[in-house]
Amino acid sequence: MTAIKQIEENLRREAKGLLERGEVSIVLGYGRGLDEKHPLPYVAGKVEEVANLIFNEYCVHNLARYLTRYLPGTKIAVAVKAADSRAVVQLIQEEKVKREDLKLLGIPVTGMKDPKTGETVDGKTAGALVNPVLYDVLLGEEIHGTQTGSPYDVLAELETMDSKDRWAFWKKEFEKCIRCFACRKACPMCYCDPCFMDASRPRWADKSPTADGNLMYHLTRFYHLAGRCVDCGECSRACPVNIPLYLFHKKMAQACETMFQQAAGMKCEDKPVMVNYGNQDSDEMLK
Repeated sequence: MTAIKQIEENLRREAKGLLERGEVSIVLGYGRGLDEKHPLPYVAGKVEEVANLIFNEYCVHNLARYLTRYLPGTKIAVAVKAADSRAVVQLIQEEKVKREDLKLLGIPVTGMKDPKTGETVDGKTAGALVNPVLYDVLLGEEIHGTQTGSPYDVLAELETMDSKDRWAFWKKEFEKCIRCFACRKACPMCYCDPCFMDASRPRWADKSPTADGNLMYHLTRFYHLAGRCVDCGECSRACPVNIPLYLFHKKMAQACETMFQQAAGMKCEDKPVMVNYGNQDSDEMLK
């Protein structure tokens, strides 16, 4: 039996036990979609629905995105891969969910694939992490010896550009945006209701896909996610016009980690870097 198939069986077993014992009301996992390359987020609320849970290399969706949709106090079990667990930690830090309401079913996995391209996403996202940083039950064996290089190696090409070329690169990418807001909908850290883009008093930006409006939307969203992005890559995978949004988030994450020596969503006891002041903090951003 393959490691991924074993994870699927373990997921069903743990979900069944949690629901039977009444420890949780729902289990957030993955279910069958159009085909095996397009699994969908799935909610099992009954024991008999556990059989519909699946797991394969295309189950890249970050299920932490759905946690804030449930009423406080709802007991939830959720399957979490490396970046997903970081999103849960970040949500706990921001007091959007409580640790005691969650059962985290950790999935140590490598070789996950983008459903759109079939390419392996390891190394591009999740900071090259393959083991969840927080879990109650681990659904497979911890994976060791797979991390090589820096999680920021994907920025190498952009780093060789001067500021004029980088601006031209991003300007061209943002001009492709059709303002569908798929990136916002997929992001586990975009939970504001209303979003600044939806506010009418005051109206911050035009919602139609204009060049200036696109720039306003994306740059504001990038700054809102500074120190909070958990590098799951959902924004880029959700984008129908293939804007490499994860690259900009990577750059922001790199800057925050350099200045504050803290990556997002690694420890529940940490405070989000942008709300935590320390005398030792760098003042580089003020220059």
